[in-house]
Amino acid sequence: MKKIKRIITKATAIYERYARYIAAVSFIVGFISDFIATRRIDIMWDNYILLSYVFLAGLFILLHHFIESGRLRVKLLVKNAHLIRMGIEFFMGGLFSSHVIFYFKSSAGLKSFLFIAVLFILLIINQFFKNQAHRLYLQFSMYFLATFSFFVFFVPVFTKEMNPASFLTGGLISLGVTWLIIAVVCLATSKKTKKPFLKLSSLILVLYGTMTAFYFKNWIPPVPMALKHIGIYHHVSKPDYFYTLTYEDPPLTRFWETSSVVYHYIPGDTVFCFASVFAPTAMKKTIYHRWNYYNRQTGSWEVRDRLSYDLLGGRDGGYRGFSSKMFLADGDWRIDVVTEDDLLLGSIHFELKTVTRDYTRKLKTIQR
Repeated sequence: MKKIKRIITKATAIYERYARYIAAVSFIVGFISDFIATRRIDIMWDNYILLSYVFLAGLFILLHHFIESGRLRVKLLVKNAHLIRMGIEFFMGGLFSSHVIFYFKSSAGLKSFLFIAVLFILLIINQFFKNQAHRLYLQFSMYFLATFSFFVFFVPVFTKEMNPASFLTGGLISLGVTWLIIAVVCLATSKKTKKPFLKLSSLILVLYGTMTAFYFKNWIPPVPMALKHIGIYHHVSKPDYFYTLTYEDPPLTRFWETSSVVYHYIPGDTVFCFASVFAPTAMKKTIYHRWNYYNRQTGSWEVRDRLSYDLLGGRDGGYRGFSSKMFLADGDWRIDVVTEDDLLLGSIHFELKTVTRDYTRKLKTIQR
């Protein structure tokens, strides 16, 4: 028995010495484990697990503050307070990964990855704050962003409707959950934590407003939809289940390209834009391809056409569709893939150069 106590004492001492780093590791483990375990954004079992993360992280935050304030004196919980702190980081790591996991596997992944990188930096900063009030603000900011990143895609998946109203609903749910925990912590623990209540509430409200503004400015991908693939092609056909796509074979220095970045246009050609858009099962949306031409004289993009097709969600690789145009002007073009609510899913740029019929193009064919 004494030996076990010595082991526990030693383990506790090690934890206290490396607490800052252990919390960061717990975050990473939670992130990676959830990234590996989650397959599709619309698998409800995975989403229910993440929903449990929201409530467990909130519960652990409550326990943490009740123990620190001395209001909770259950010996078992007090002795294992370090495990509760690790649990907070683990569950929030899992929640952050739920935001990035789908987009990391799509063409919109970079935006989400940078978003998670910012959140991870906040976590590291949190470990080096000695001031309790500052740590309180950071902890609840992190928790709000974690719950926000989950509910804004959980609500559309659950309701099978993706629009600004579903986004706002998800944001309001995360706002309500966070405010409830703030109220309990600030009003039911020590006197020192009652003063930050209004400041914390204001901070969370500012974060909510900022994230909402980012969404409507298309700085946040319109979850849970995502652009899986987009490309410019010389010909698109569907002889069977797969689409056959033809594009100019790139030089060895750009061997990874599967689309015509420079389109050598012979008069009479048709330019195709092919895209695969993932949406949850049973979700129906209208997708638009917005063809933009860069006017060098005015220095601005001009919308030249807006072509649409209907999407039905559920396919792993995304619902496939294309648009096409003839008689395009030389220069830079950009095609935006947007929803019927004008939310940007992704874009592709290409340069069009008119050539004579004698020009030899080496074409390559792939299937999607």
